Formats: sequence, C-alpha cells, structure tokens
Amino acid sequence: MKKRKHAGFSMVEIIVVIAIMAIIAAALAPALIKYIGKSRRTRDVDTAKEIQASYMRAAVEMEKESTGGNLGSGSALVRYDTVLNSPPQTLEDYAFAELGGVPQSATFKDYYWEIEYDPKTGQVKKIYLTPAANASNQYELYPDSEDFIEKK
Repeated sequence: MKKRKHAGFSMVEIIVVIAIMAIIAAALAPALIKYIGKSRRTRDVDTAKEIQASYMRAAVEMEKESTGGNLGSGSALVRYDTVLNSPPQTLEDYAFAELGGVPQSATFKDYYWEIEYDPKTGQVKKIYLTPAANASNQYELYPDSEDFIEKK
C-alpha cells in the first residue's frame, strides 16, 4: 500500500460531507421557515396589544387634558406611513405618538391596522390587519389572535 505524502481529505470525502450537509439543510428549511412566519405573526399580535394599551392610556390623557373628550368615530384605519398631527389632536395621534409612530406589520408590510373602539371610553374592541378599508381578508389580532398565530 502506498503511503500518502500529504495528510488531508480526499475530494470524495469532501463531496460526501457536503452532500450530507445539504440533506440536513433541506430537512430543516421548512421547519425554520414555519418558525420565522409564526414569530412574525406573534410580533404583530404583541404590537396589537401595545396599540390597545396605548389607546386606553391616550383616552385617559385626553380626559385629563380636557380636550373636549372627542375620541373620534370609533374606528381607525392607519398604516405605518400615516402622518400624525403634532401636537396630538385625535385619539390616534395620542396613542401612536406614545408608540413613536404607527408600527409596521412584521407579517404584511403594506397592510393597515384597523382598530375598532368605543368612542366614549377609548376601549378597544378589535384590532385587525387588513389590506384596505372594507377588505374581506382581514386578520384579527385582538382580542382573538389564535387563528392568526397558528396560520399555516
């Protein structure tokens, strides 16, 4: 048997290792993609909860400042590029000013936050992600978000 001059790996050994790594990566990719999607949806649900809490604090702040108690129509449709009034004048202005602006959805980049609330108290009833006003393919994020998080 011939003795090798250089210690190292042969080309066949390297190819076998690369093939094994490719098989492992192909097996893990779908699970990783699903996990990333679920984490984005969970982040949107957390953002919706922050919006809900911010609305409640904004309603209290407006009541303290005695700005007339006009909390709007009970519905808001806002997107991350919405321009807020400065200084705040509406409930949305107060709520999103506290958050540093309207947050962008992690799951759907150009979707709107549709917020339904009680115009007397500022209590948020529902928050959806929707592509546009009156769209049929809304995703409910608050208060019932389980279907959205577990979406395949």
